[in-house]
Amino acid sequence: MTELNRAEARAQAARERLGQTVDTLQAQLDPQVLVQKAKHHVADGGGRAARASVEAARRNPATVAGGVALLAAFFGRRRIAAVFRKTERKNDDHSAAQQ
Repeated sequence: MTELNRAEARAQAARERLGQTVDTLQAQLDPQVLVQKAKHHVADGGGRAARASVEAARRNPATVAGGVALLAAFFGRRRIAAVFRKTERKNDDHSAAQQ
């Protein structure tokens, strides 16, 4: 085998390796594959975050209870204010009747 033949054989082998690399890249960059990988990573990240949150809640139940109470007060603030307004009106009516 001459030097030229060996060089052509090496070039052919390099072309084949390059072709395989391109095929691999095309398979990895397929939009459906990318979507599946993204779903998997998001699910893993969400699962880890949920587990960490539950573990933190187990370590600090009083903090969680306080947070829930604050959220309940925030979402129920109008109803709570209405109760206090009714109480003030009844007290004002009661004071006026006594005078």
